[in-house]
Amino acid sequence: MTESLLSFSEVLLFGRTVDDLKLKKDTRVRVAIIDDSITTKPDITDDKIDDVTVEVGDKVLVQVNNSEISGVYKIKKTGTDLVLSDRRTEPKGDFVFVKKGSKHKRTFWKQVAKVDGSPEAQEFKFKGKRRRGKGVNNFLGDQFLDGGRLARIYGFSYEGVYYELPEPVIFLVHGDGDFVNQEGDDDNAPGNLAARAPNNPNLTGVASADFQFADDIRVWDYNKADFTIRMDVMTGQFEQVLLDIYFGFDSPAIGGAKVSGAKVSGAKVSGAKVSGAKVSGAKVSGAKARGGD
Repeated sequence: MTESLLSFSEVLLFGRTVDDLKLKKDTRVRVAIIDDSITTKPDITDDKIDDVTVEVGDKVLVQVNNSEISGVYKIKKTGTDLVLSDRRTEPKGDFVFVKKGSKHKRTFWKQVAKVDGSPEAQEFKFKGKRRRGKGVNNFLGDQFLDGGRLARIYGFSYEGVYYELPEPVIFLVHGDGDFVNQEGDDDNAPGNLAARAPNNPNLTGVASADFQFADDIRVWDYNKADFTIRMDVMTGQFEQVLLDIYFGFDSPAIGGAKVSGAKVSGAKVSGAKVSGAKVSGAKVSGAKARGGD
């Protein structure tokens, strides 16, 4: 975290990726060729597809009137020409998302061909465009575009201070993250120090520390205004994680009351709206009531 005027907006998350809980992703391609008037593999003219200049390595969705030609291709170079190569077949029911193009930008396509008789069969049906918000950034819609995955986060640093979470929490993160104790060109492995603390605060956001990071801990760098998903996980007996929460002493399930919009985390209830409840003989202190009888 290089010191700058924006440093106070930076949040660093420290944790490990979750291997047994993954996001189901659709295939992402850069552009698409949709032409049911042809039955052969199309050519690339002027190094452009759907008015987008393409390069070697780009993925392209091809849908033509031939189920054994349609598929997802990579662009390679043969001589001076760019060609479609390395056709990949998508499982039935999977989606392909097209990022660019004048006609097919931000569109979804579903692979509907049965592959029982012909494993090479591919047919893609248009399933609409991805919705966009009215704002200019569209953070929510784009949060899965760049390597979204889930990670178990143990702590974070903010404004030069490291905070350890009371218990690990699962967050949506992007990319592989960087090893905090990495070696190589960006060596941040602990040196011959009295306390085993990383050397470089650019990777930790902490000027000094009296703790140590495990060797496999990764860090993800965010602005505090970025969008994410947080999941709190509880484990234990059903009596502890379900029944006690709803029927215990401080339960939000009040007899005769309708509870909506309540978020329950352990014994903490926030955002609860109670309507239709009749309360008698109750002593209320510090409360402001309007329109009460």
